[in-house]
Amino acid sequence: MNLRARTPEAKQEKKALILAAAKDLFFGKGFYGTKIEMIAKKAGVSTGTVYLYYKNKIEVYKALQDEGVDILSEMISQVISWPGMSALAKLSEVARTYYRFHTEYREFFDIMAILSATPQDLKESDSEISSIIDAKTHKLLKIIESVLLEGIEQNEFVDLDTWKTTNVFWGMLDGLILLAERQNIENVIGVDLEDLIKHALEMSFYGILKQNQG
Repeated sequence: MNLRARTPEAKQEKKALILAAAKDLFFGKGFYGTKIEMIAKKAGVSTGTVYLYYKNKIEVYKALQDEGVDILSEMISQVISWPGMSALAKLSEVARTYYRFHTEYREFFDIMAILSATPQDLKESDSEISSIIDAKTHKLLKIIESVLLEGIEQNEFVDLDTWKTTNVFWGMLDGLILLAERQNIENVIGVDLEDLIKHALEMSFYGILKQNQG
C-alpha cells in the first residue's frame, strides 16, 4: 500500500517520481496516448496520489513544458556569457543553441511546441503552472533582447525596436524548425535545416548591422 508523503522532502520526491513517469509516457505515447492512470501505475502510486500533486493531465504536461523552458534558458544563458563575444556573435549562438536544443532535447522541444497535442486542449492560462511558464518564457525573450540592446550600445546594430525584433527573431527560428517537422523539407528544397537557419540569420543580420545603414 502506498503511504502518503508527510515531510516536504518526501512530497517533493513523490512529485518528482510522478513527473519522471509522466515524462517517459508523454515522450513515448504523446499527450493523447497517456492517461493519469498510466502515469500512476508507472510511478508506483495510486491515481489519487497523482491528483494530490497535479489537478489534471494538462497540468502534468505543462510541468514538463516548464522543465523544457528551464533547460533551454540555461543553455542560452551559458552561450551568451562567453567573454569577448560581439552582440552579433551572441545572436548567432542563440540560434545555434535553439537548433541544438531541438536535436538534443527533441522530446522537450515537441512538448514545448505542442506537437503531440492541439493548442486548443492546452489553451488555459489561469493555472499557476501556466503563469510560471509565461513568466519564464518572457524572461528568456528579455535575455535575447538584452543582446540587441548591447549591440545598439556598442554601435554594432542600428537603432531599432528591440522587443519587436526579439520576437521576430524568435518567431523566425521557431518557424524554420517547425517547418523541418514536416519531414520533407530537405527532399523538396534540397537544403538541410541548419543551412537554412544560417541563411535566414544572414538575411536578418544584414538589416540590423550598423555598417549597412543607408
